[in-house]
Amino acid sequence: MPDVEVTRQIDPSAKVAPDAKVSAYCVIGPNVTIGPGTVLRRRVCVHGHTTIGSENTFAEGCVIGNAPQDLKYAGGPTLLIIGHRNRFGRNTTVHVGTETGGHLTHIGDDNVFQQGCHIAHDCYVHDKSYFGRNVLVAGHICVETGAVVEDHVGIHQFSTIGRYSRIGPCTPVRRDIPPYTDFYCDQTGQSPAVRGIHEPGIKAAKLAPDEEKELRHILGELFDDETALETKIEQLEKLGVEGEAAAVCEFCRRSLRGVYGRYRELFRGGAPPEAELFLPPQQLADIRRTLS
Repeated sequence: MPDVEVTRQIDPSAKVAPDAKVSAYCVIGPNVTIGPGTVLRRRVCVHGHTTIGSENTFAEGCVIGNAPQDLKYAGGPTLLIIGHRNRFGRNTTVHVGTETGGHLTHIGDDNVFQQGCHIAHDCYVHDKSYFGRNVLVAGHICVETGAVVEDHVGIHQFSTIGRYSRIGPCTPVRRDIPPYTDFYCDQTGQSPAVRGIHEPGIKAAKLAPDEEKELRHILGELFDDETALETKIEQLEKLGVEGEAAAVCEFCRRSLRGVYGRYRELFRGGAPPEAELFLPPQQLADIRRTLS
């Protein structure tokens, strides 16, 4: 008879909460921590130095914490940290970080990943974002709170997806997407661009009436026509902007400083600012010493 094992495989040194549910055919590696109430459906594999918080759900076939596809990855003990109440659809994949990209991939709380999503190395996904089917997120990307990424979207490495923005289905993303904007390809076959305000994002942000009014004004001034964006930002800031409107101006200014409209390109080959929030100080110092 062949040697066939049809059961769970949990490394003895893995830390799995007593009330976590691990279904049949799952594999959990030695450096994994899984928090209370988290559910792993059938055939879920969790590898690497991966920490998963509470009340997450992983549908069938997810592969979490695998080695990055970045050829510069040297097999070091880099990390994946996942927060709470996230939902991962069937066959979703998430990779750990790389030594040269900050050692960490981080996913926050209350995010939804539909089937077939891929989150690559050194990404930071904040909270309450939605990813449609087969969304491919390349390395070193930041997705800010409340973003909506529709089905079959591919996002270029080092891009930033602004808070409460939306990317339409089948849209290629090669640059930073400003907060609260609706970004997609129109039906004429033109290149993807900001097409308006993401109204559900404005609603989800729950801004004060005066702050929302100023934000809408700023978005109209900046993106009715994206030419001379830096000049527009300077003119608006001279008039005085506050709150979310000021944050949008600063987001756009940073993107203009980056390479090809991608602010995070400035951190290529080093740890991004978010690493300071999630890595222990000594580990962060060791990383910077190694990269210097």
